[in-house]
Amino acid sequence: MNQNISNFDNSTELGYKEIFDIFWRRRSHFVGICGGILALTIPLVLIQKPIYKSSMQLLIEPNYQNKYDSGGFDPTQSRVEIDYATQVNLMRSSQLLSRAVEKLKSSYPDITIAEIKESFTVSQLREKEAKKEVGTKIFQADYRAQNAEKTQKVLEAIQDVYLAYNLDQQSKRLKEGLRFINEQIPEVRKKLTNSERNLEALLTKHNLIEPSKQAFNMTQVLTDIQQKREEIKAQYKQSQGKSLALQQQLELSGKAGFVDSKLSLSNRYQNLLNELQKIDLELEKERTRFKDSNPIIQNLIIERNNKKLLLEQEAKKILGKTELNSADLKNLENSGQLDVSDLDIAQALTMTRNELIGLQSREQSLALTEQKLKYKLNQFPSLIAEYNSLKQEVQVNQATLKKLLESRQEIGIIINRGGFSWEVIEPPKLGVKVSPVLAKDLALGVILSVFSGVVSIVILEASDNKIRLSKQLQDQANLPLLGTTPGLTKVKNNGFAVRLPFFPSEPQKHLPINVIEWLPFRESLDLVYENIQLISQNKQNSQINSVAITSAISGEGKSTITLGLALSAARRHKKVLVIDGDLRCPSIHEKLGIPDGVGLSDLLTEKTVQPNILQVSLANSKIDVLTSGAATEDPIKLLSSDKLQELIRNFEKKYDLVLIDTSPVIGMVDAIKIASCCSGTVLVARLEKASFSDMAETYSLLSRLNLLGTVANDSKEVQHRYEKNRRYLPSVEL
Repeated sequence: MNQNISNFDNSTELGYKEIFDIFWRRRSHFVGICGGILALTIPLVLIQKPIYKSSMQLLIEPNYQNKYDSGGFDPTQSRVEIDYATQVNLMRSSQLLSRAVEKLKSSYPDITIAEIKESFTVSQLREKEAKKEVGTKIFQADYRAQNAEKTQKVLEAIQDVYLAYNLDQQSKRLKEGLRFINEQIPEVRKKLTNSERNLEALLTKHNLIEPSKQAFNMTQVLTDIQQKREEIKAQYKQSQGKSLALQQQLELSGKAGFVDSKLSLSNRYQNLLNELQKIDLELEKERTRFKDSNPIIQNLIIERNNKKLLLEQEAKKILGKTELNSADLKNLENSGQLDVSDLDIAQALTMTRNELIGLQSREQSLALTEQKLKYKLNQFPSLIAEYNSLKQEVQVNQATLKKLLESRQEIGIIINRGGFSWEVIEPPKLGVKVSPVLAKDLALGVILSVFSGVVSIVILEASDNKIRLSKQLQDQANLPLLGTTPGLTKVKNNGFAVRLPFFPSEPQKHLPINVIEWLPFRESLDLVYENIQLISQNKQNSQINSVAITSAISGEGKSTITLGLALSAARRHKKVLVIDGDLRCPSIHEKLGIPDGVGLSDLLTEKTVQPNILQVSLANSKIDVLTSGAATEDPIKLLSSDKLQELIRNFEKKYDLVLIDTSPVIGMVDAIKIASCCSGTVLVARLEKASFSDMAETYSLLSRLNLLGTVANDSKEVQHRYEKNRRYLPSVEL
């Protein structure tokens, strides 16, 4: 039983039929909400004044922004970047709109900045790229007003302000860029001059033209000198051998000393010999600087040959012979023997010695030159590095200066040309009517009214705690549903319209007895009675002879259900007793039209010993009725006595079925006391009156009793069922 109670809530799965039933039940509320909103919407739509809108589009991009996209130096790049979010605020700023107001004063004297701001909007156009929306460089400005011409004029004034402001700002930005360049040019020129001077000083100091090429040339010269030294050394050895051979021959003849003394005593010979040595030194020195084809080298070679010729002539003159036979000298060299006179040998020896002196002088000169070249070559790596650094510095400064001069020229051209960074691509046009659109506004009004009606129904239904379907009693409480009684608005009896007993809005004292005998109601109670009997048959050890009929709150039709069950049992030839156990507010006697004489309270107080049983005829069947009796101030005291249980046990022995109409469960203990003395309890719930919370509390209070099940009273479902099957009710006019 407790598990059943814990499952009792108001959550149900709604199907299409249930949703339709909810809307049908709330139709008056829905129509009222929809009608009220439409009643407000339609006049507002009809009285609206027409609104016109004009638009213009601007491209926000400087015309020089892409000049340096390929890379390189751009001193103004950081100054022309566009912050599009800032542009929107700038275009709506009071500073710019005030200028537009001044332009419009002649046509619209009353126009203000606030008025323009209220109707003026600026938005960035967006487009989809790779399933994402990205902002474009195009902005759209819209203005709305009640006059089509005014919308166009206002936007035209704003357009003029934008273009003028843009021109001023662009010129300012470009001049700032030009100022930056003008400040940089003198500094770059100064750096270039210094680097050129340093490079020139380096070249002058070390007598350089192109250090890398000169180093390469000097390396080649050094190689040539080294080769020449090797050749001279070989020639020197050869001449030295020849000189020794000639000297030996002269010594054999005793003439060697004479030749030496003769030549050494001649001053002219010695001077020519010294000059020849000097020419050899100078020649080797110049060969380190120039090639042999150079005129300086050629002149030195000619001068050397001339000196050598003079030296030979002077030797011949001193030794006494004018001509020296070269063939004889050659034979002397090859054979090593003197085939000529001693004079010829002396002359040959002298020439050989002169040649040795010349070779030695040349070798010394080449050695000195080689030493100097090596020293210079050792200094060239640092000179080349310094030279390259200075040269690169000069080139960088030259390129920077060139770029600055080109940038200054380009920016100057742009300033003179006056380009725009805010370019109007769609000028303002005559305003187009945008509202009201009657069909659209009325449709929106209808949609709004329907939506509001639906929302209100959803809110009402969500906040509604009432049980409206018999299925809810069965599913949520998980208790047997004994039956469902119909809920008809009225029946006709001799032309008099009355409400059924399960409609609380109709005073029950006006209900005739034949309502209880009404066929649909009677058949519904027959089903309830049969279900109780089936439950009684399933009881192995006990028989259900007494049943307490109760409800969660008053007005749920428990008294009428009690009489209906009594009639169903009586029609089955059962002896039935109906007891009005509601000592607080008895109603059985009123429904049956009998006096409330000596009754239950009198028996419990023992004012009488013999019960006053009244017999009532309903639908040609007899039932016995025990009224509530005299009113009492303390019903609990009476119902808590052992006398109540004793009376019920005695009545169970005399009757087949004892039905007791009790007080409501919530707030009173009367029903629990009576139900505890009965063999079963039936709970009556009026649909659309009983709430989930009340039923949950009632089930909790009755959880320890033998609760047989529930009866769903006043069901529209049963009503519709009987309306669709009139042929089964020929005597009833619905």
